[in-house]
Amino acid sequence: MFIIIVGGGKVGRYLIREFIKKDYKVVLIEQDQKKVEKIRDKYGIKVLWGDGSEQEVLETAGIEECDAVLAVTEDDQDNLVICQLAERKYNISKTFTRVNTPGNEKLFSWLGVNVAVSSASILSAMVEHEGTISDLSSLLNKDQDKLKLVRMTIAENSNIVNKKLNEIDLPLESVLVAILRGENSLVPRGNTKIMGKDIILALTKPELKGELLNIFNNVK
Repeated sequence: MFIIIVGGGKVGRYLIREFIKKDYKVVLIEQDQKKVEKIRDKYGIKVLWGDGSEQEVLETAGIEECDAVLAVTEDDQDNLVICQLAERKYNISKTFTRVNTPGNEKLFSWLGVNVAVSSASILSAMVEHEGTISDLSSLLNKDQDKLKLVRMTIAENSNIVNKKLNEIDLPLESVLVAILRGENSLVPRGNTKIMGKDIILALTKPELKGELLNIFNNVK
């Protein structure tokens, strides 16, 4: 089995060890160059230095031939982007992610990730199991467990303008689905900056809608 892992932290290294024991082919993508060199020397696997949410990097890693993608960075939003890209662009049927924020497991599952859990051992075990991926369009037409799709237009004088998503403290059990900027639709990533007049699509529980709106439209 050929597996691509994005993120060389503790979880990523644990998964590398487990998959090597099973004689799987493993390729790691990591943004920290120091980690790249250490992991390459220690485990003898192919390690790429780059952003795993970029198509060019994924293609260099061999995503078009791989069997599974595991996104285990420390940023939930980036993990979601990586898994969605793997499934929609490259038709990878097995996408798995580490969840850093409690409560995001269900949200990620409904947004098209095979398995979203906080346990590295469970991720390792689930790679060999068959699973299906739900389609995002069907999610947006349903009210699963009372989740709501919230649409927010960002005021030009909002305190959130020019901030990166990884600098914003989102409510638990809330994830951003898309950013509409003019005629463009952007995939939200940790380093994506919010701009005035952006339209944000977010998935959250109804009781968190007010908090979410306040965060994105708290004006100066």
